[in-house]
Amino acid sequence: MLPRIVRRSILNVLKSESRCVRLLSTESPLILKDKNRPLRIERELPDPTKDRFKRRAQLLGFGVAIGVSLLCIFNYEKTQSPIISSTLYHLRRSPETRQLLGDNLDFDGLIPWVYGDLNQVAGRVNVTFYIKGSKNLQGMVKLIADRENGAKEFLIHEWSITVGDQKIDLLASSGTNTL
Repeated sequence: MLPRIVRRSILNVLKSESRCVRLLSTESPLILKDKNRPLRIERELPDPTKDRFKRRAQLLGFGVAIGVSLLCIFNYEKTQSPIISSTLYHLRRSPETRQLLGDNLDFDGLIPWVYGDLNQVAGRVNVTFYIKGSKNLQGMVKLIADRENGAKEFLIHEWSITVGDQKIDLLASSGTNTL
């Protein structure tokens, strides 16, 4: 009984293979128009060293564009950090700052830029940025703070705003020394 089943399965496999071979053999052969003409392209290959200056300039331009984009992305992260947001909140609520710059305090310039080191994980903050109010005066905010470990709050060492020649110590006027 077993040999009969094995024979049937082998015959079925052979029949299916012969159908595949017949289908493959029915394809039309490749017919060339001119049998004397070779089947290849007779032309010069492009010179890889040609336009070397142009390709290097493009690569340099691409690298500069990527670098500028990265700087803008990292600066955006700084401007949106909780430390900068909280500093701006305190500046907006400060009567001394409102008296100097007016209401509607915000970053100065079309593209706000935060200069310096803002590393919350390592516990180092040393930033400077420019703000502007409704009186159209520019003020420079300087914030220096650090912390010993991640469990403690930031200890502020310097927090000031400079407008023209006048410098106001916000740390002394606010009465707080932690962020």
